Amino acid sequence: MRFLFVVTSNPFAKDFSTLLYLVNALSKHGEVAIFFSGNGVYYLTRPETKKFKDAGVRLLYCAHSAHQRGIQTASDFFESSSTYNLSKMLPDYDKVLVFN
Repeated sequence: MRFLFVVTSNPFAKDFSTLLYLVNALSKHGEVAIFFSGNGVYYLTRPETKKFKDAGVRLLYCAHSAHQRGIQTASDFFESSSTYNLSKMLPDYDKVLVFN
């Protein structure tokens, strides 16, 4: 199965530990990707997001959201993307979970 998480909540919310738990569990059952948008792009500034990459997760972010929030750089394991690309990706995933 293919799982996609869309994260629009900031990494300072309690969602981080829940997201990490779900990603670790679901990555054993298929492919997992996380798309960060809105305040979710603040995950790009957090060193603990490497835990997602270590779990084999594809990490994408909305470049426009990052620009709006003054985030200039991201670790090399993040892929710059857009909400338009997100809309094109949605049909490719079996399950989509949103953290807002």
